[in-house]
Amino acid sequence: MSPVMQPMTFEELSQIHREEMKGRYLTPCRPDLYKAMADLLNRLRLEYDRQLAIDPDSVMSEGANLRRKNAESISKVVISLRTKKICNKAVLSADGANEQLDALTPEEREFYYQIVDVSRRHMSTVDRLRGKKTVDTRIDEIVRHEVPVSIPKPEETVPEEPPKKAQEPAAAEDDFPPMPDVPEMFDDPMEETFDDIPEPEEEAPQQPVEAEPEPVVPTARMETTLLRILEDLPPFVGPNRNYELHKEDIVTLPTPMAKALINSNKAVAVNPGP
Repeated sequence: MSPVMQPMTFEELSQIHREEMKGRYLTPCRPDLYKAMADLLNRLRLEYDRQLAIDPDSVMSEGANLRRKNAESISKVVISLRTKKICNKAVLSADGANEQLDALTPEEREFYYQIVDVSRRHMSTVDRLRGKKTVDTRIDEIVRHEVPVSIPKPEETVPEEPPKKAQEPAAAEDDFPPMPDVPEMFDDPMEETFDDIPEPEEEAPQQPVEAEPEPVVPTARMETTLLRILEDLPPFVGPNRNYELHKEDIVTLPTPMAKALINSNKAVAVNPGP
């Protein structure tokens, strides 16, 4: 995989996720979006492995693991939302609409053209079953005009006159038997009229089909636990933010991280009263 232009951060991925969730259309993103997401997931995995090697039961290790899982879940939702929007654009384009492709990455453009071709073939299914010939054309193709080739004209030759035959004496009118008069079957020629043929109705221009709004995908809420910190802690990374806690702080942490602090006797759970 070629290196990315600039490493993606977890906050940048979260911002892209929020914009794709609230918008009906594709959000313009960096051209190396997919490479940047893959690079981010690899770096978060390496950070988790490093913390796991230092202390698998530490809050740092648990926080790195939660952030890694959260980034993988967000990236899958982003790809799913953008794929649905690209499919809608491709179907509208196959139906004759003029779609803008500025917000698509190179990987998405390749996928878009494949969906357009498949949609056009599917839309002409009825015409093919009727026996109607269909021609697949692209609007962007350049029309090539063939250069006419001049063909030399053949030289004119004067045909030779056939030898004249000796004129035979004209036959007398009495040599042919008289022909009986046969009445004609059709005296009046039939004239065809086109007054009864209905004129073809003009087809109304097809309106582009508007894409349906994307359903909001509910995100899973993480369970949390209320803690009282017993000693000053070094800064550590959480699933959605960084933490810097001190003695006697009251804080709400994700349950896996809270259990790690409780097991190491660095915090105690606080049960709020009724």
